[in-house]
Amino acid sequence: MTILTRAGKGSPLTHAELDENFTDLRDGVALMVPKTQGKGLKVDSLGTPVFGWHDLLGTIQVYGDTGDASRATYRGGIKALQFAESDSAFADFHLGHDYAMGTDIYIHVHWSTISSTVTGGSATWAFEMIYSKGHDQAAFSAPVTASAVQSTSTTQYQHMIAEVKASVSGGSGVALNTNDLEPDGIIQCRIYLDSNDITDSSAVPDPFVHYADIHYQSTGVPTLQRAPDFWT
Repeated sequence: MTILTRAGKGSPLTHAELDENFTDLRDGVALMVPKTQGKGLKVDSLGTPVFGWHDLLGTIQVYGDTGDASRATYRGGIKALQFAESDSAFADFHLGHDYAMGTDIYIHVHWSTISSTVTGGSATWAFEMIYSKGHDQAAFSAPVTASAVQSTSTTQYQHMIAEVKASVSGGSGVALNTNDLEPDGIIQCRIYLDSNDITDSSAVPDPFVHYADIHYQSTGVPTLQRAPDFWT
């Protein structure tokens, strides 16, 4: 496919040439992007394009061990994981080949309560995480624990998202090392209710968790290679 242009500014295309361009664009074009690390698709942010955000999805699960969250009736015939204080669930995350190297990631939990008498307060969600690069490059790191405190909605079944930064350059006691993150890396996570400070005019409710995932910045394109070095 060839898109026709004019070298001279202001020189119009013929109707036939314009129709051909529209037809080719409609039928698709084999786009080529650089294989270089750090290149990809960006979105405009007040004139300063940045890599856009995607969700890194994980499956939240329990194993029936002591201290695990319990599956309970949420609404109608729907069940979800309900957390008493200190209860845990687990999720694993695999970094995709579109991860924008050197960018920080943010972990979050989707949660709500079923009480119609909540008056306020907050819930503190904690994320204990370990990480390792793939392809025989590293061992899993020592655990770090990040936490997110979020005010509770007084609306029954209100969908809340409590988020906290999960990585920083160099790492810390509450964040993974952004400099170590790359495609095919694995994050393993324990999610737990660190503190239930919800206030209620009746009994204090145990909140429910619906999902947990990670926001990450994406180049929007894959890597050239399946294994390191991914970009050569």
